Amino acid sequence: MCPSGLALEHPAAATLLEYASGGCPTLTGNNWTREMIEEAIERGPHVSATSAEAIEYFKSEIEQKVAAGQAKVVEWDSIKDNIPPELKISPLALVPHKSRKFRAILDLSFRLRLKSGAVAPSVNETSEKAAPKAACEQLGH
Repeated sequence: MCPSGLALEHPAAATLLEYASGGCPTLTGNNWTREMIEEAIERGPHVSATSAEAIEYFKSEIEQKVAAGQAKVVEWDSIKDNIPPELKISPLALVPHKSRKFRAILDLSFRLRLKSGAVAPSVNETSEKAAPKAACEQLGH
């Protein structure tokens, strides 16, 4: 998300603009293998995101975010031969929301069970907390 309006007056505005244009640095553990990524894609989203109503809602939300410049759709076929090294796939869930039909969330606590029997740890389990404490304290304000 690119800060605009009053957000540009916030002390962290320069950092947020940098993240919006160049990406946000993360430390999410070891890179996933092609096998892990393909199995996560095959597994698909959370059951809450599979109803016709949820799919239609999310398509609309994606269109709005792309139009506003807040998101870019990247199709698997366009990257499968050159997978970004740090790519990880977490299941999408759509949960009921009080001011709109759904709220989209990524389940970063999801552990992927591989066909081999191994379990890939969740993104939450392998991520290093690197954000300044003051930034975390402002969440939700």
